[in-house]
Amino acid sequence: MVRPDDEQHRALVAALREWADRVDSVPYPAKLDIDALLDRYYETRHEPPEAPAAASLVLTATADAPVVAVTGEVDLACGDRLHGLLAEEIALGPRGLVVDLTGVRHCSARGVVFLHEAADRAVRAGVPFALTGCPPVVLRAIEALRLSPPLPLHRTAADAIEWRGILARLRADGATSPPPGPWPPPPRRT
Repeated sequence: MVRPDDEQHRALVAALREWADRVDSVPYPAKLDIDALLDRYYETRHEPPEAPAAASLVLTATADAPVVAVTGEVDLACGDRLHGLLAEEIALGPRGLVVDLTGVRHCSARGVVFLHEAADRAVRAGVPFALTGCPPVVLRAIEALRLSPPLPLHRTAADAIEWRGILARLRADGATSPPPGPWPPPPRRT
């Protein structure tokens, strides 16, 4: 705890001590401890408030595919957490992985790169990967970067899970290379 050492602070402390002496002269046991009060004040005033997380990640495991719901901001600040969570899920070898971006308010270029890297890792591991609920802010970031191959975008998690089922049937029928994107492709949003 650091107290300021300026003229204004010293005048405030002197006024508080004078007031405490007057209160202590009243016939009841007040005994105000000005130093303890000031310590509490400066401890709460100078401790930086805990910053709310810029993004939250919620994993919901279903029978069909785990769904990672992302809300807030997809950028460098949440990138390590998002990267780690998606890498863990892909390493488990699920039948599919869905990332729901419905609640995203901001998506930086680095955020799109994190999602693209996760999609690439999933393809190499043989795990169908899909992004759902992309708000316009995410779509603009994806379109601006024009990364290849394109990210598999779907309107809803149900659409993505249905797509994963189609991929599974194609593989069972002997298809050697499943379509990289959504099946069927969602209409282009403007």
